[in-house]
Amino acid sequence: MKLLNYAGQMLCDAVYPRECCGCGRLSDRTGRHLCWSCFSQIELLHSDLCELCGNPLTGSATSAFVCGYCRKRKPAYDCARSAAKFTGVVREMLHAFKYKDALWQSADLVDLMQGALTAQFDYQAIDVVMPVPLFKTRFRERSYNQSYVLARELARRIERGVDGRSLQRIRHTDTQTHYNATQRKKNISGAFAVVRSEWIRGRTILLVDDVMTTGATLSECATELKRCGALRVYAISVARR
Repeated sequence: MKLLNYAGQMLCDAVYPRECCGCGRLSDRTGRHLCWSCFSQIELLHSDLCELCGNPLTGSATSAFVCGYCRKRKPAYDCARSAAKFTGVVREMLHAFKYKDALWQSADLVDLMQGALTAQFDYQAIDVVMPVPLFKTRFRERSYNQSYVLARELARRIERGVDGRSLQRIRHTDTQTHYNATQRKKNISGAFAVVRSEWIRGRTILLVDDVMTTGATLSECATELKRCGALRVYAISVARR
């Protein structure tokens, strides 16, 4: 089946060539909108990372470490990782994906997440993939939840179920973009609730989001999931600010 899908993508690329969303030239990655040259310039996060939140160390580490932020405010999730830095073509792609309906970029973005997942986690231990939910008014404005689009594709690739219903955002929150760490934590506090605890209890959950900054949103989600019986909560995002 995978071979047939690949052949179909090659045929579609031959008939309808894809322009690279980075440089504008024809993409040489089958079924993708980012060419190998632009893909190779992405700043991946794969070493010298905080054990808990995945924040990269400035410089290099000689042993495993926990960053100062996590020592001060230990997150509720067990481990979080981001695939790349929120710069360059990754930043441009995520902005278009989130705000300009560029859902056709999802395969390229999930490529990054899947690479980080297989390198940084024992993904065989994951029971279910879950997106960070949007509040209902924000969902109506945007017409889709970008985190759910990513979670659905990632879950398909690792052959797990995706659950976009059990965890819900129960109140509107201001955008976290212009807040500092303390303000982010306060802004997001109490914003999530589990509505189907029987789907949570005893499971290892992978939370999916598009961008991670301080991890306050992911930690708040994990707090609620663990309160309702989740065994472990891992988190992954495309990029880290």
